[in-house]
Amino acid sequence: MYVVIFDFLRDYVIERHGGERTWKALLSGVGQSVHKIYFPISEYPDEEIVALAQTAASALNMPLPLVLEDFGAFAGHKLVSFYHMYVKSKDWKTFDVIEHAGESIHDAVHRHNANRKPPQIRANRLSDNELHLYYRSKRKLCPVAKGIIVGLGEEFGESFDIEERQCMLHGANECIFHVRRVGLMLQ
Repeated sequence: MYVVIFDFLRDYVIERHGGERTWKALLSGVGQSVHKIYFPISEYPDEEIVALAQTAASALNMPLPLVLEDFGAFAGHKLVSFYHMYVKSKDWKTFDVIEHAGESIHDAVHRHNANRKPPQIRANRLSDNELHLYYRSKRKLCPVAKGIIVGLGEEFGESFDIEERQCMLHGANECIFHVRRVGLMLQ
């Protein structure tokens, strides 16, 4: 798993769920040192972030998919600034970022480390206000993907109705999200 996701998870826990003390409790809860640091040049097992997320869900007394979706929304905001160099135009909005995520961000990540396995993301814009997002990953973190759409929308002042039409967690080969822009938020 990419270290950026661990950084985002740490920030998410610290900013939204009790601060540094909560982050250290999560680390301890999964058998890690409370002083563990995730280094940018390293890669960590997928199971480690899953264990952190499961421990967080248990501590928050929330279902894991809801925690993952909320984390995805948080990460959606951070992704825009973290990968700003891949946003080709200041006029881009949520759909533009989604349409270019696979070819811009994930291809660049893979180019710098061929062993990394980013999710496969494809988008098919149906109209100015509708898009199908196809998501495939061995990690099956589709609630995070859904949350990222929400977070991107918030970042760009847009709101969406998101319907998951098929899901890998229910046996499908890939998830398909029907995303419909329903409004603009005041910024």
